[in-house]
Amino acid sequence: MKITKLLICVVASAVAGFASMPAQAQDNLPAAEGVAADSLGEEEVDTSAIEQILRGEREMLQGENFSYDPAGRRDPFRSLHEGFENVADDESVPRPPGLPGMMVDEIRLEGIISTPNGILAFVQGRDNISYILRPGTKLYDGEVKEIQFDRVVFRKQSNDPKQLKPYEDIVREITD
Repeated sequence: MKITKLLICVVASAVAGFASMPAQAQDNLPAAEGVAADSLGEEEVDTSAIEQILRGEREMLQGENFSYDPAGRRDPFRSLHEGFENVADDESVPRPPGLPGMMVDEIRLEGIISTPNGILAFVQGRDNISYILRPGTKLYDGEVKEIQFDRVVFRKQSNDPKQLKPYEDIVREITD
């Protein structure tokens, strides 16, 4: 943009100086392509590089040579909300049956037991059926991260583009 402004100033000053000259002096000027006189007339400026840049800008704006390579980064020209329009509560998208189709907020922790193979949690789903959870069990919007003797930690996927982490840890404790 600075180059464009410089070019405009140089051309404007050259036109103003050329228009103020008498007609005989205008005829005696040498024809120099790509060279413009400064407003003071002391120094000549080569504008051929500026003209080449402006031609490149015109080609780019016409869409001939422009392409965007994000190189693993987020495209700044796309909305942050794109792809998050589908709310998980939307019933137009069918969920899988059973536990993989239930959200973390839809299940209720009923109990925790210790077995020789590890700690298990019992939950009741939205369909009033009891299910057994192990660490790593997948749910519709998250998974079981950890089971302790008095609580279960769920890692829920978050669709909020403003959060730093794409997940949220939810802790459910046994209530007496």
